[in-house]
Amino acid sequence: MGAAFGVADLVEFDATYRPVDALAELVGRADVVLLPYESSEQVTSGVLVEAVGAGRPVVATRFPHAVELLAGGAGLVVPHRDPVAIAAALRRVLTDPGPAVGMGKRARRLAPSVSRPAVARSYAGLSERLAATRVVTPL
Repeated sequence: MGAAFGVADLVEFDATYRPVDALAELVGRADVVLLPYESSEQVTSGVLVEAVGAGRPVVATRFPHAVELLAGGAGLVVPHRDPVAIAAALRRVLTDPGPAVGMGKRARRLAPSVSRPAVARSYAGLSERLAATRVVTPL
């Protein structure tokens, strides 16, 4: 597909599942991370977290995690199965440095709160608070 538009040397499509370290390395080299999930049932994405954690602009199809995480401007959300919207979003990020720089800055601000250790600490804190407020009812 990239050859038809003269960008084959600039675009890499990769559907490989990668270990966290390999994924982080790949995302760290990207100018933009595209998450074109086909399913409207998609709920969350580890690649989205890695991209935001690496301070990379993201273009993602609409799913709950992307809507929530990108709402502050770290990326763009587009409709599912809409190649025109995807192309327009990619063009905006790749050809206009202003939005891309702004998205990267917003992503880097979010990065500390979406890291695996930060999320683990949040869950641990929630568990502790729930355990501390547990009410025991007699049988």
